[in-house]
Amino acid sequence: MYFCFAMLCILSTFILSKKWIKYRRVFLFTNTAIVIIYIMWRFTVIPTSSLTSFGAGIILMVAELLGLTQFLIFQYLFSRTYRLPKKTLDGFNRNQIPSVDVLICTYNEPIKLVEKTIVASLNMHYPEHKMKIYVCDDGKRKELQTLCQTYGVGYITRIGNEGAKAGNINNALKYIGGDLFAVLDADMLPTEKFLEKTVGYFIEEEVAFVQTPQFYYNQDMYQYNLKKDIPNEQDFFMRDVQEARAAINAVLHVGTNAVFRRSCVDGIGGYPTCSITEDMAVGMFLQSKGYQSVFINEVLVLGLSVTTYSDLVMQRDRWCRGNLQVIKHFNPIFTKGLTWPQRIAYIDGVLYWGSSIQKMIYILAPIMYLITHTLIIESSTQEILGYFIPFLIGQWLIFKTLSPHTRSLQWSHFYEVAMAPHISFSVIRELFALNTKFNVTPKDVVNEKAYFQFKTSLPHIIITILTLVGWGLGTYAVLQGKIAFGAYSINVIWSMYNLIGAVVSIYVAYQKPIYRSVERIKIKEDLVIELRNGKYTYRGYLKDLSERGIGIQCPLAHRMKLGKEMHIKLIDEGRKVILKGKVVRIQQDQVGLQFEDLKPDQMQAIIKIYLRNIGAYYEINKAPIYLEEYRRVQEYQYLSP
Repeated sequence: MYFCFAMLCILSTFILSKKWIKYRRVFLFTNTAIVIIYIMWRFTVIPTSSLTSFGAGIILMVAELLGLTQFLIFQYLFSRTYRLPKKTLDGFNRNQIPSVDVLICTYNEPIKLVEKTIVASLNMHYPEHKMKIYVCDDGKRKELQTLCQTYGVGYITRIGNEGAKAGNINNALKYIGGDLFAVLDADMLPTEKFLEKTVGYFIEEEVAFVQTPQFYYNQDMYQYNLKKDIPNEQDFFMRDVQEARAAINAVLHVGTNAVFRRSCVDGIGGYPTCSITEDMAVGMFLQSKGYQSVFINEVLVLGLSVTTYSDLVMQRDRWCRGNLQVIKHFNPIFTKGLTWPQRIAYIDGVLYWGSSIQKMIYILAPIMYLITHTLIIESSTQEILGYFIPFLIGQWLIFKTLSPHTRSLQWSHFYEVAMAPHISFSVIRELFALNTKFNVTPKDVVNEKAYFQFKTSLPHIIITILTLVGWGLGTYAVLQGKIAFGAYSINVIWSMYNLIGAVVSIYVAYQKPIYRSVERIKIKEDLVIELRNGKYTYRGYLKDLSERGIGIQCPLAHRMKLGKEMHIKLIDEGRKVILKGKVVRIQQDQVGLQFEDLKPDQMQAIIKIYLRNIGAYYEINKAPIYLEEYRRVQEYQYLSP
């Protein structure tokens, strides 16, 4: 009876909400009611037949409560719409435009990668006398200092490395004097409009920082190793979660791609140095002081995504431990000045890391039952399905309604299973204060041969073996009449769902070759290239480009010879650029050339074209909802007959 009524309610309100958005709240309320009924029922079916069953039942119940708490917070955050007023530099008088210091933070990233970011920063549109660029080098590299002198940008370093990146930024704040400062990681390339689009919001005195998303112009490990045309694994957080948090002034500073008001950061004593990830703390502190945070959901900065499974684990281990370190020192529940919606958003950020332990419980629970026959839920199969199916359908429809662009439940499952064993270990290490060293995520990975990341995938290999053993022992137990067929079937299906995630994780651990240390992008515009070798001249069109070389479509490509040096002439926006390169690839009417060392003016010309044509590897059709545009639409709808 309940099953039919619950399914009728959830499906009918979902259909109504899709047709008329005003019924969305009814749909959300209906789903919340189903969740509450489900959790109340779950408390009644914790087994008490033995201490082992009771303990296992309590552990599973706690895991479900954690998951349901996260889902209700998700539903709460995504039930709001962030409408951003559009601000530009035109809001300032000409002599009031704030000065900006751009801080490029680096530790051990390749010099060429930092150079690319320097050049991209120099290409930004902003009054020249109001912008200064500094490289903040915690690696103390003489060659980087020389490079900065070559490009005419500032170089800041220090004796020690206390406080990691936070300490690096605090050290830079001693030497800079701008009204605002922007923070960029060494691999993050700002577009020409980055400052134009962000600085306008500082006309409001209460705005402390403006955050923009991280976009990636290369493939992440799932896109590359699985050959899938899917959003980047971080797009859901960067595009959807951040926008939802912005609606309650709880934007999370992600360590890069942000502009800060200097006086506000000085007012909180600079960047907190209690954590290996400084980002969460500084944003939370500023919001607790009553300042506003702004989120601009546009492609304004692009960077490099992690490309291998082992590097992803290293990166998430650092993020996890850093966030937990912040919570140890500054618990959002007790941080004065935060509103309750802000506290909820930051608590959700903490619960996210605990969800990996929850996922491991979900993975191990059916395996435990099939191998040991330990009862975890004391209920009939019919009753379990009657309460669980409406709950599951409700979660799926809510997820589909509130986050349709960047994440599905299927891919959420794959991502969670892939990281669950590793993040669980990170949580345990941080809780018990086990010493671990700080690692910077590599961004210049090259491997000419495929290889299998056995150590990283070992937990999933063990899960796969245990699942197969569980199926075998469970089948034997059913045939012997030791366990009920219904319970056996549910746990087999449950473990099969988990096994699919484990197999995907093992598959993605097979790293395909990465031949290039730099990303070559396709050119979207028509740019004529002229190649000259002695008395021969060839004309063609620029097809792809990187800071190392170019690809050209040329009808006479077959007449060229490998290894030949060429003078390359291209005209971009009326400016003639002369380069030298060597032919390294000839394929039908395509020819590839590798540049000789580029001079600063040549590098700037190349990167200017690069940035005009660059984009996120997977582009999502999503843009900010500006308040003025929303009002115009509302007025039009009101006035329309």
